[in-house]
This record gives sequence, structure tokens and C-alpha cells, in this order.
Amino acid sequence: MDLGLGGKVALVTAASRGIGRAVAGADVAICARGRDALDEAVAALRGHGVEAVGIPADVATAEGVTDVVDATVERFRRIDVLVNNAGEAWSGRMLETSDEQWASCLDINLYSAVRFTRAVVPHMRRQGGGRIVNISTVGAHSPIGGLVDYEAAKAALLTFSKTMAGELAADNILVNSVCPALIHTPLWDRLADGMIPAMGATREEVFHRLATQFLPVGRFATPDEVSGLVVFLASSRATFIAGVAYDVDGGCTRSIL
Repeated sequence: MDLGLGGKVALVTAASRGIGRAVAGADVAICARGRDALDEAVAALRGHGVEAVGIPADVATAEGVTDVVDATVERFRRIDVLVNNAGEAWSGRMLETSDEQWASCLDINLYSAVRFTRAVVPHMRRQGGGRIVNISTVGAHSPIGGLVDYEAAKAALLTFSKTMAGELAADNILVNSVCPALIHTPLWDRLADGMIPAMGATREEVFHRLATQFLPVGRFATPDEVSGLVVFLASSRATFIAGVAYDVDGGCTRSIL
């Protein structure tokens, strides 16, 4: 099915692995901190006939965001789609989370999206429109605890997305959110490894216990099971959708609530 992405340029953050890499398609600029993983992702995209460029940057900083947007516009002359996928989390409850951890978490999970949105909107306005998809989490509206700074930052991202949807719709810039549950990415590999001592289990057993406890489908999702929805929201099939947060959660929130 032609989703109408031909000729469009997408900018996807944190796209060297996980959900970001699965989302990247069409002509695309991707950014990440790790040069090797970024080069590998670019090579894979080009192998599928995609015009791709990788931009190493720390998107938790204002300078990093500016560098990425400037490099994308210099290469492609436009930005039609922005996918704010950058995210990081650490296990820990509120009393165990330092000011430095909170600041770092907000920079990555919230402020990077704010800065990228602020940077790309002028380009989208000149082009006559665009799409912004922000990757949040089901924990933003149905928190399960243990990731307090991450869930709080992603909850703020949801509110930011809804507000921007109202502000930008008149410019034909449509903003939506996608809220995954437990997705098997390198982030969750690291979080699961941190749970091994407390649970007295292997990584595979940790994944199994989490999946059976929280997900009615009984398994973690793959990044590809999230990316399809993101691509749809960026496509010509989603021209009347704005300000919506879509759960991709295997029934998780319905089970919790």
C-alpha cells in the first residue's frame, strides 16, 4: 500500500537502534550519539534504496538539536516529518532519584522534543505543513512505578503534544503521540539487566515475568510493531488526525485499569 511518503523527508531522533531505527524510512536524516551504530543504520537504510544521512549529536543539548536540524536542511532542503523518539530511563524510585538524574531525564525525554519542534516548525510552515510524531509511553498515563522521572517526563511530553496540536493545526502541521508499552529495545535490555539481582533471574526470565505480569498478549513487542503506526501518522492517510495519543501496549492499560 502506498502511504504517500514518496518525496518526503523525515528527521528521526535516536534512530540508530530500537524504535527509531524501525521507523526510519523514505528520505531520512537520523541522529544518535553512537557513531558506529549510526553508520550501521544508515548503511542498512541505503541498502533498502533510502536516501539517508546520519548525524552524530547529543540531542539532550540545544547545540546538538541545532546541529541536526541545520545539517538536515542543508542536505535535503526541507523537513516534512519529525519523529521525536529520543528517550532514556533508569530504574529507581522517587527518593532514590537525584536532581542530576531528573535534569538529565528531562533533557532527553522532554526538552529534546521541545527544541526539535521549535527548530523545525519554521521550515514546515514555509513548506505549507508537516507532521510531528512524539514517542511517549503508556507509563505517562498509567504509571507502574520504578521509573518516576521517565514517566513524569513522558507525561509532560503528552501534554506538550496536545498543546502543539492545537497551536499548529492551522498551519497544517499535525502533531500526534504514540505510547508504547514494553518494547524489546536496547533500553529494556539494560533495564532488565538492572532487575536481575533483585529478581534472582536471568534476563530472559525477567522479560518473561514482566510480560506475563503486565501484558495480556504475554510478550514484549518488537520495534516494527510500533513503527507502522508512526509511519501511518506521517503519511497522506492521516490528514485529519491531530492531538491524539495512541497506545501500542498489547492490552496493558486495559488490564491495569
